[in-house]
Amino acid sequence: MTTQSRRQLLKGAAAMAAATALPAWAQAPIPIRVANPAADDDPIGVAAAFFAKRVGELAGSAATVRVFSRSALGNESVALEGTIAGNIDVDIVSNTVLSGVVPEIKVLDVPYGLTSTDHAWKVLDGEIGKSFTDKIQAKGLRLAGWSFAGTRCLMTRSKAVRNLADMAGMKLRVPANQTYSDIAKAWGTIPTTVPWPETYLALSQGVVDGIETAPGPSFDQKHYEVAKYLIRTDHLIYFHIWVISQKSWQSWPEKVRAAVTTAAHEAALLNRKLRLEQERGVYTEFTKKGVTIIEPNRTEFAAALRPVQDAVAPELLPILQRIRAAA
Repeated sequence: MTTQSRRQLLKGAAAMAAATALPAWAQAPIPIRVANPAADDDPIGVAAAFFAKRVGELAGSAATVRVFSRSALGNESVALEGTIAGNIDVDIVSNTVLSGVVPEIKVLDVPYGLTSTDHAWKVLDGEIGKSFTDKIQAKGLRLAGWSFAGTRCLMTRSKAVRNLADMAGMKLRVPANQTYSDIAKAWGTIPTTVPWPETYLALSQGVVDGIETAPGPSFDQKHYEVAKYLIRTDHLIYFHIWVISQKSWQSWPEKVRAAVTTAAHEAALLNRKLRLEQERGVYTEFTKKGVTIIEPNRTEFAAALRPVQDAVAPELLPILQRIRAAA
């Protein structure tokens, strides 16, 4: 073998060794699975599309994002379990569902605890919100950001509700959460747990007489087709939380970690902005669809919920006091 042939052979072997030594993530993009509980044109869906684009800008070919919309990976509880297990990489979950795993954030479900969205961001973007971060991470999730889901209200199929007495005996759809059931009972209604994707059908078939909801998501679900009254009780401010699977995050190289974390935080803030904008105009849109908007005797509704406020778990009282002090 000539000297030149040996050199060519050595070069080829070196190149082959270098290729073999490359980590797997450098050879093929890491798939990032995102669980979106809403439609693609919902503020969550728009923010999820932004997230996918932003990860591409930040991570290049190191990662690729696929968004599974309309709860394609399971309802919120199922998707949350999958994210903790590492089968889903990024999840957008409501605070009510997440509170089943992180009890400390049940304090956000105390009715009339947060007085406005400005108050909410002061709490969640400040020290109180930061105190939730470690609690959430201890459950296998990394908090990326807080998004606005809506100011909770009521919608009824056919009955105008202006006073508390108007609600007596109604079957009211609530999520699977004890606080929401307690709210429904305090208002004299019969709490009926119905999964969110089945709410439209429950209204249309009369399984429930009304629903406890948020206006933006209800408009996206076309609830105006089967419910003719919207009652602005404004009893709770509701949130969607962008979380990253800790198991997934630990398996990624630093470049992908940084890209997903940054993109998810930016997407959460975009989600917040879009939902706030949507809610400002959604009541007008409901009116255009034939829904009657009612401003009820809110003081009466709030007074009926004092027992629910007073029943907050003792370990949550210090957090609730800090929240009230931040108003």
